[in-house]
Amino acid sequence: MLRTGSGAKVNHMKKVMLAVLATPLVLASCGTALGGSDGSEKILSVSTSHTTAGAPVLCNAVNGADSGTQLVIGLAAGGTIQSVKVNLKDAAGQVVASTDVAGNYLLKGTKDGEYLLPVTRKSTGSLTVNSAVAPVTAVTVSGSPVATLKADIVINRSRSSVNLASTVALPVYATCTL
Repeated sequence: MLRTGSGAKVNHMKKVMLAVLATPLVLASCGTALGGSDGSEKILSVSTSHTTAGAPVLCNAVNGADSGTQLVIGLAAGGTIQSVKVNLKDAAGQVVASTDVAGNYLLKGTKDGEYLLPVTRKSTGSLTVNSAVAPVTAVTVSGSPVATLKADIVINRSRSSVNLASTVALPVYATCTL
């Protein structure tokens, strides 16, 4: 069978289109994605159980005790989530506290595909997963913050992971009072 010049171009175009269509499948099989498959993964909110003047804060001690401050991360994500890694990073971007949370510990949010992830941070750097969101309590702070922390998360699924960085810098105070 003889091919004309235009038939060769059509075959070449078919190969190019096939390569373009196959590229996302190859990339998806690599195991890590920078964003969700449809861009739906995102941090919706970051709040704490302690506030001053209505703004969320982290306290190293409340009334002299290191009882911890609960950090609640609201996130949107579709599909089955196996786990979520929470990293608290300082102003220099260094991880100062980290924990892995099994997907079944995520609390359902107000809409489908929305979740709440409550963890308690102690001044020792430990993070503990909570089964409920604590009520918000107003505290009084004195002096300047001793640090600022951001909560970044990694959503893990069976074949991919999505890194999400928070834009909320939470001030950390050495002492808070009720």
